[in-house]
Amino acid sequence: MTGNEPSLDVVISRKQEIASNIFLFELSRADGAALPACAPGSHISVHTPGGANRWYSICNVAEDNMSYSIAVKREADGRGGSVSMVDDTEQGSVLTISQPECEFEFVEAPAYLLIAGGIGITPIYAMFQALAKAGHEHFKLVYLTRSPEDTPFLDELSRSEYKDHILIHHSGASGDRYDFWDLLEKPTSQHIYCCGPKSLMSEIKDMTGHWPSSRLHFEDFKPVEAVRVDDRPFRARLAGTDRVIEVGESETLLDALRREGVKVHSSCESGTCGSCKIPYEAGEVEHRDLVLEDSETGSYMMACVSRAKGDEITISVELDGAGQ
Repeated sequence: MTGNEPSLDVVISRKQEIASNIFLFELSRADGAALPACAPGSHISVHTPGGANRWYSICNVAEDNMSYSIAVKREADGRGGSVSMVDDTEQGSVLTISQPECEFEFVEAPAYLLIAGGIGITPIYAMFQALAKAGHEHFKLVYLTRSPEDTPFLDELSRSEYKDHILIHHSGASGDRYDFWDLLEKPTSQHIYCCGPKSLMSEIKDMTGHWPSSRLHFEDFKPVEAVRVDDRPFRARLAGTDRVIEVGESETLLDALRREGVKVHSSCESGTCGSCKIPYEAGEVEHRDLVLEDSETGSYMMACVSRAKGDEITISVELDGAGQ
């Protein structure tokens, strides 16, 4: 957890499975104070019990700012953060979170088209709630999932008063796709907000190439594939020491450093925030981040997603007493 603003200790005041393998966590400050106000589209970094930091969109804020809600999909084949959140916590568990940040800014507009796929509903749900509470008449939410069982917030979104604003499409076993062209063929004054899998994001981007870019807003909740099926193990030599850390094919450099007691600041752990930038002195790096400038890639890497191209790299990290 890193940043200029202090982190916050929170208690899980409610934990509930709201769809298949998707859990809602209601988080309240451990000291009983109000949480910082935040806009729809905001996210927090959560320090999971397993030691990883994971970025989750805030899908609901209590009216008195006494709680945030996040939804976590348990990814059995992921990097372990979501599994730890689901398996290693219960109501009453204490977690540490970052201050809220917002890179998916919800701007004032005459009309809105909200598009969500799967767990990508989390920031979109916050925007829907803001529009519904304000009594905004000109918005539509299109929500794509595989089945009702895979659909978080289904009961709320199926309420009769929202029937003119919400369309929920289940692809089912047949993979039946929703056709967006009627909604996107002619540019309008509405702003489009989209969050979901890469395939959905790419489809909407391709179909809105003729729209003004200022009206298009995308949130890629899983922007970087940190570990890939063809990854190989490598060694990370710590400059100025005789230590060499083995990095497995299914773990990141950040995970390996953490396992060996070497502390590296981190936040999103998805290659987007820049917190875990470290210098490297030798070896070739496969850069997978979305942060570094071209001028930096010859001497810096993001430990959360990037790895050695060859068998070994030499990195420079600060060691405390435990990491010597």
